[in-house]
Amino acid sequence: MRTRNVALVAATALSASLLAGCAADEPDGDPEDSVFVEDSKADDFFSTSAQEYLLEGKTTVVLDASFLSKTAAERDAEAKRLVGLKQISIAWFITQYLVDKEHDDPGASFGGFGGMAKAGAFADLGIVARADKLTYDFTFKQIAAGGKNLMSKLPIRIAGGKQVFDLEIGKPSNADMAKLETNSEWYRSAPWSPWNPATVAEAQKEKITFAISKEKASTDAFFDMARLTSDGVLDIDVYFGWDYHSEYHLKHSKSFMSWLKNQGFSAPVATWEQLTPTSGAFKRTVKADTKTVNVEVRIFFGKPGTETDPDTDAGGKALEDLARASLAKRDVVVYSGHSGPFYGFALANWKKTSEGDLDDADMKVIPMPADKYQVILAEGCDTYQIGEAFKENPAKQGKNVDVITTTSFSNASSPAAVQSFVAALLARDTANKLRPQPISTLLTKLDSETWGFTTMYGMHGVDDNPKLVPFARTASFGKSWTTNASCGGPGNLCVGASGRKTCTAACTDTSGCGTGYTCKAVASSSTSTIYGRACARN
Repeated sequence: MRTRNVALVAATALSASLLAGCAADEPDGDPEDSVFVEDSKADDFFSTSAQEYLLEGKTTVVLDASFLSKTAAERDAEAKRLVGLKQISIAWFITQYLVDKEHDDPGASFGGFGGMAKAGAFADLGIVARADKLTYDFTFKQIAAGGKNLMSKLPIRIAGGKQVFDLEIGKPSNADMAKLETNSEWYRSAPWSPWNPATVAEAQKEKITFAISKEKASTDAFFDMARLTSDGVLDIDVYFGWDYHSEYHLKHSKSFMSWLKNQGFSAPVATWEQLTPTSGAFKRTVKADTKTVNVEVRIFFGKPGTETDPDTDAGGKALEDLARASLAKRDVVVYSGHSGPFYGFALANWKKTSEGDLDDADMKVIPMPADKYQVILAEGCDTYQIGEAFKENPAKQGKNVDVITTTSFSNASSPAAVQSFVAALLARDTANKLRPQPISTLLTKLDSETWGFTTMYGMHGVDDNPKLVPFARTASFGKSWTTNASCGGPGNLCVGASGRKTCTAACTDTSGCGTGYTCKAVASSSTSTIYGRACARN
């Protein structure tokens, strides 16, 4: 579950100043003396805190003896079913090995490398029956994520020209592997959780050799602010999950309410004590290019003695129903609270009720809008698997959803991450218009605010996001001007090259620039500081 560090609270004031300052200063500086920088002269190191890895190996499933009397087709179908269950099992034990542990965790002595398997990201190849007709061999592939130095931490050796490591995983029975009812899954019970093969009998485990290699990394992009604001409303629902350390669901919701008011939002009620799920939204307006957009933010949390009392079944159900409704309709949904591997949003007090949990299994099937672009922040410990869960939702099918998750512990001493996220969505330029920022800018900031932790924020769904800053005027590209504002919309820049200044726009990758242009580093000529990237004519 989510790690708490109550001593580290300094970021609240820092992130509180971020949005307020955006109206006065352009977020990236965007100086008027910009010049393109040749790649050979630029700093070519692009830092992201996490890396995805491909894990490959071979294992078996064994059909129950009763299948000897079945047809070959029936046996093959059962083998395929068991392979799917075995993939879930492998993902569980990989995560148990890689995931960071707290010092008092019963499995603290096993593994702990700051990584997680990407539950659901499975591929199985070459399912082949042996002569006994019951045993089937197959090759599997899975995705895991961890720090960029993960491979240097693992006990890797070279075999067959590949980097490999050995891991003993558990061998639950076929019947046990099928027990996947939410909160009653087989892997939540001993000896599978916490998993430590050193304490388990040989008959209950098997050794697998995993080949590991780095997955091809995605490129940076922008949130599609044009789509988020296309209907003139940007609605954001923020959930603070129940906390057992210091009632942070109460403290952070109150602090976040004050922060919103400081950013110019009008409050639906006069005091936090009056705030209920039906109070309505905190509101303000912003400019999205030439259009006025109404920003509406609602806050939800478990409040004792009310309809969302986190200690009761009724309160837990109410919180979960609210979260489901948010995911079915809202542009942006934020969760800040406890989480963990193979676990979702803990909205209520799990010590007193089994209600109020929105599990990653639920996220795969809950109603979501198919044609609506949504952004989700899963701010808690080890939420990496939640990204794949939302992408697998049949309404999304891997599209129209961006999910920011963590790959290790997160710091919960303040709502700084929530505030920084909302501030990034609403970042503005000197004309007080929304100025979309590269996603890397936000992820870097979130990482920097987790003092004492290596949280490793990352975003799922980035590949289909815009690589050219939304609201940019591409028609002005190449025209000679002298100021950024004269070049068009937010993100348009006037950059010097070949002795003259011409219009272009911010980018994250050449694919966003169009034919004849390359995304290149941009610097201020007066300070020689690279501050971003823009489309340059070839």
